[in-house]
Amino acid sequence: MDRLTSCLRTTASCCLIFFVANAAGASDLFDRHTLADLKAAAKDPNSLSEITAATAAKWKPLSARISAPCLIVRTNDGHWSKALLAWGQRKLKGREQPHPVLVLERFVTYRSDREGQTTATGKDVMLFAGHSFSFDIGQVVPTGSGADIEFTEAGLIKPLGEAKLFALNGSQLAAADANKPTPNDHEGILPRDFAGTWKVSIDGRWTGTWEIGVDEQRTVLGKFTSDDTQSRYELYGKVSNIPHQAKLEIDLANTNMSIEAFLFNSDKSTMSGTVVMANRKLGFVAKRQE
Repeated sequence: MDRLTSCLRTTASCCLIFFVANAAGASDLFDRHTLADLKAAAKDPNSLSEITAATAAKWKPLSARISAPCLIVRTNDGHWSKALLAWGQRKLKGREQPHPVLVLERFVTYRSDREGQTTATGKDVMLFAGHSFSFDIGQVVPTGSGADIEFTEAGLIKPLGEAKLFALNGSQLAAADANKPTPNDHEGILPRDFAGTWKVSIDGRWTGTWEIGVDEQRTVLGKFTSDDTQSRYELYGKVSNIPHQAKLEIDLANTNMSIEAFLFNSDKSTMSGTVVMANRKLGFVAKRQE
């Protein structure tokens, strides 16, 4: 968003003023809200017929670092989307008055028929007054062409067709347990030390997040979220008899990842190892997220 704002400010013919703080540097709390969380937050049968900047500003933020209001959209195709919003104005040539704009700072659309899979993702999409947007394909489209929302000349967001709008009024995720055991409350490595949220990079080309849980039988269950598509996949496996080693599997849409992971003995904040994918062996590194 900073890059977009800087670009606009250096253009002589335009001026953009945001009424809602942007989400640059936002944490992953937006990403961690899954399809199930969106559905739970949208249980209210009374969807929103229109949304103004003043109305959205009253919604609870997702966190102290994500101040932009978060919109939930049930699309015309029956999928579910989440989007961080910012209102503004842009001065255009030939017009004395500034023109309203809506910025979709980040958005993700989840498929309703395949848990965790996405149909569209994007960021920093500027929607001018009088234009419409389809969350199913993540594109600005002409009104009447399957769009889910319209941004009006009055600066209102309105649903189109069968689309429904809801507020994500604060985080739906449970607060962290302050008494939860941590990897550094004991010497050596225990199987549960693999548990947590990990930011992973595979061969420097594929990045994402592992959310890992470990039970008393050393069984690993969790999720892998791709940074590229925001799709979520099942992660499973076992911590071996060697305390700092785990063997994991991730079933992607078209292939499988077989992972051999080693937890660093020093501060237990890093894992590394190998990933076998499409008959290729690649290296990976993962850092624990607080």
